[in-house]
Amino acid sequence: MATNPYFRKAVPAEQDLIDDLSIEVIKINGFDMVYLPRTLVREDELFGEDRSPSRFSTGREIEMLVESVDGFEGDGEVFSRFGLEIKDNVSLLVARKRFEKEFADLGFLTPREGDLLYFPISGGIFEIDYVERENPFYQLNKISTYKITCSLFRFSGEDFQTGFSQIDGVTSDHLEQLETLVLGAGSGNYTEGETVIQGSGSTIAALVQEWNSASKTLFVSGVTGTFQVGVTVEGQSSTTEYLLGSTGVTNEFVVPDRDEDNVEFENSALFDFTDLDPFSEGDL
Repeated sequence: MATNPYFRKAVPAEQDLIDDLSIEVIKINGFDMVYLPRTLVREDELFGEDRSPSRFSTGREIEMLVESVDGFEGDGEVFSRFGLEIKDNVSLLVARKRFEKEFADLGFLTPREGDLLYFPISGGIFEIDYVERENPFYQLNKISTYKITCSLFRFSGEDFQTGFSQIDGVTSDHLEQLETLVLGAGSGNYTEGETVIQGSGSTIAALVQEWNSASKTLFVSGVTGTFQVGVTVEGQSSTTEYLLGSTGVTNEFVVPDRDEDNVEFENSALFDFTDLDPFSEGDL
C-alpha cells in the first residue's frame, strides 16, 4: 500500500526552514572553528596517503556545534609505554548549506576525512576521522547537517602556512626550495645550521640544511649572491672547505626551526648522533 498522498515529506519551503533553523541554532550555541584543508605533497595513489609531510596552506572560519557538551570524549590522558598520551575526541555538527557556501570554490562540498580543525577554546588541533553524512536521517527528505568525529591531531612534520598566527605558531617548519651544491676536493664535515660563504668577506652566503658526506652534496637555504663553480665553500663554524663543482635546485624540502628543542639536543655534547653502532663495542 502506498504512503498517504495527503502528507508531503519533500516540501521545499519546509526543507529551507529546517536548514535555516539548523544554521541559527549552530550560530547561537556553536563555536567559530578554523577548517584546515589538507594538501597532499607526494600522494601514494595505492593507499591514498601522503609520503611526505602534508601541507596546510589555507584556513577558513566556520561555526560548528559541539555535541559532547560535558567535555572531550575518548580516553583522555593516559600513561602508556610511550609516556603520557592525550586521546581526546570530539563530535561536531556543521550546517550543510553553510559548508557548501564557504568551501565550494575550493572544490569540495562536504567535510573530508584527514582535514584538520582548530578549536580556539582549548587551543587544540583535531583531525577529522569520520564524517557522517546521513545523520539525522533525511529529515523531510533532505540532509541539513553533517556530523564530524574528530581526534586530537598528532604532529609529524606537517607544514602550516594558513595565515592564522595561532595555528602557524604551532610549528615553524616550512617547505622551501633548497639550492644544491655538489662539491669536489676538500675535507671536513659541514654542520647543519651553520653559515657557509665563498671568499673572505664575501656577500655570497647560505645556511646549511643538510650535508651528505657520501655524495659530497650540500643543501642550503637563504642564499644571498650566486655561488661560483671552482671556488671554495667555507663553513664558518666547522671550518670545512670544499671546492664547488656544480649547483642545482632541489624539490620542496622541510626546513626545520633551528630554535626547536630537538635541534638543541642534536647540537649538544650529550649525545653522539654520528655513532652508527651505539649498542655494542663496534663488532656488529
